[in-house]
Amino acid sequence: MELSSDTFAWLISQAARIRSAHGEVIGVPALVEPTSEYFPDAFTKDADSVDRLLSRFVSYTPLDEELPLRLGFEEDQKNAQAGGCGSTACGKGGEAGEHGARGRIVSIDDGYGVVVDVRDAGNPVTLTATLARAVGMLVLAEGGDEVREEDLGPVAEVCAMALGFGVILLNGTAVYAKGCGGIKLHRATHLTVEETAAMVALFGRAYGHDMRRVKKHLEVTQIEAFDEALAWVDSNPEIVAQLRDTPELLEAGTFDLLAPKSFLGRLFVKKVDVVAKVPAKKKARSEEEEQRLARAKALVDEALGSS
Repeated sequence: MELSSDTFAWLISQAARIRSAHGEVIGVPALVEPTSEYFPDAFTKDADSVDRLLSRFVSYTPLDEELPLRLGFEEDQKNAQAGGCGSTACGKGGEAGEHGARGRIVSIDDGYGVVVDVRDAGNPVTLTATLARAVGMLVLAEGGDEVREEDLGPVAEVCAMALGFGVILLNGTAVYAKGCGGIKLHRATHLTVEETAAMVALFGRAYGHDMRRVKKHLEVTQIEAFDEALAWVDSNPEIVAQLRDTPELLEAGTFDLLAPKSFLGRLFVKKVDVVAKVPAKKKARSEEEEQRLARAKALVDEALGSS
């Protein structure tokens, strides 16, 4: 798995900071899947359709659904002047290993503008990844989070995954699209497939989601990364528990990460973790029971004293 422990630790600290600051309002979000159940609106590749899709994303978050939002589109003029075909695979981020995470939000009046690149609007995977990240940015902005500009994209994606949009973003980490030079692998996210898979696995375990629901929507590249990420997360159950219950303990990033254990080793760790979380509860005695116990104890003491 091409993910260093330092990178993983930074991502965990960001996830913890978001959970610590907004956990009460986020709660345990639904695992939003790319299906008609979650996105029932008709989509006809026009501005109104994208606007409805954005509203649908907002409806799954703590954001006020009456928050003024204005949708806008922009085009990469350099790519257009160079004769690019305008597809997702053309322009910056068209090659594998590079990212073309486009889209941004801007403050307008008493609300925000959500700006979408026209190249992403025609592809459902890149469009939904763009909107998920934009909603993450909106939550950070409305929550008053101060994030460095260079970190905003990655942190917004972590926030979006904390909101339940992990599958949407993981799909956007490796998109095969046709461009001028043929089929190319495009990445529509700031985070890599390995980094995104790690966060999806971490939030999925913390929220108690069924991981089979995640995998059924993934392509081969994402499934491989997700399986490895899940092995790493399952080898660190304490991190999962702290992210869920006491995220403030993880914010500083000062914690130890264990390497992935064997399958049997992970089963043992999880069993111990579950037992530790559910201690046997002592049944409270009624006043009548306490009195009977006291009388019985007095009779025993009297009998022992007379022997």
